[in-house]
Amino acid sequence: MSRKVIYLMLTLSALFWGATFNLVNYTVRHVTPPTGAALRYSIAAVAVLAVLAARRRTALRALRGSWRPLLAMSLIGVVLFNVLFFFGMRHTSPTNGALIQATNPLITALIAGVCYGERISRGHKIGTLVSFAGVAVLILGGSVRRLEPPNIGDLLCVGATTCLALYSILGGRYIKDSTPVVTTGLTTLMGCAGLWAVAWQSEPRPAPGVLAALPAGVWAALAFVGLLATVLAYVFWNYGVSHIGVADTTVFFHLVPVFTVLASLALGQPVTLLQIGAGLVVILGVFVSSREAHAPRVAAGTVTTPSR
Repeated sequence: MSRKVIYLMLTLSALFWGATFNLVNYTVRHVTPPTGAALRYSIAAVAVLAVLAARRRTALRALRGSWRPLLAMSLIGVVLFNVLFFFGMRHTSPTNGALIQATNPLITALIAGVCYGERISRGHKIGTLVSFAGVAVLILGGSVRRLEPPNIGDLLCVGATTCLALYSILGGRYIKDSTPVVTTGLTTLMGCAGLWAVAWQSEPRPAPGVLAALPAGVWAALAFVGLLATVLAYVFWNYGVSHIGVADTTVFFHLVPVFTVLASLALGQPVTLLQIGAGLVVILGVFVSSREAHAPRVAAGTVTTPSR
C-alpha cells in the first residue's frame, strides 16, 4: 500500500476523532453521559466481536496471561474515561474538549517519565510546557476575567485525558501475548459491560422505552462514534503505526482539533479568539514534542492510539 493511501487513512482517523467531540456534545443533550457511553461501546462491541472470533486463540491467551491489566485498562481507559469525557462534553465546548485531549501524548510521556523512568528529551520538556500553557489559558482565561472557578467540563476532560494516558501505559508495560487489535477488542467488551453497570445507576435508566424514544439523530451520532471513531479509526491508526512508525503517525493527531473547530464552525457553534490562540499554542507544543521526543519501547499489547 502506498504512503499516500496510508496518509489518507490517518487523515480520516483524525477526522473521525475530531467530529466525535461535536457528536458527543449533541448526544448528551438527549441521554445521560453513562448511557451515551454505554451505547457507543455497545455498537463498537458488535464490530469487535467478529475480530475477536477470528483471533480467538490470541484473545484467550491474552486473557489467561494478562486478565488483571486488561481489567484495569477497561476500568480506567474505557469506563472512567468515557464517563468523565461524556460528562465533560455536557459542560464544555467541543473545541475545548479537543484541545485538551490533544495533550494526551504529552501526558502519557510525562507519566511514563515520572513513574517508570522513561527518558524525556529536552524538546519534549519544552513542548510539554508550551502545550500545557495553552491548556491553562484555555481553562483559566475566561474564569479569571469573571473571577469564577474553572469550567467543570474542562477539568473533567483533563481527567479523561489522564485516564487515556494511563490506559496506554498499562497496555505497553503489562499486556503480554496479545496484539493491539486483540487488546483493543478485549478492553472494548469488558469496558462495555462496566459502562452498562454505571448507566443502570443513572436516571433516567436506559430502559427500552427510553432508548426507543431517542431521536434518529442521536442514533446516527452514536453509530458514527461507535463504528467510525471507536473501531475503524483505530484500525487505520494501528495500520499507520505498523507501516510508517509511531513518530510519523502521531503527527496526524495534530489534525484532530483542527477538524473539531471546522465541524463547530460548520454547525454554527461559536469559536472564540481565545480558543484559537490557545489551540495554536497547544498544537505548537505537541509538534515540538513529537519532533524530538524519545519514543518509548512498545510491547506487543500496546494500544498506540492517542485518542478515544
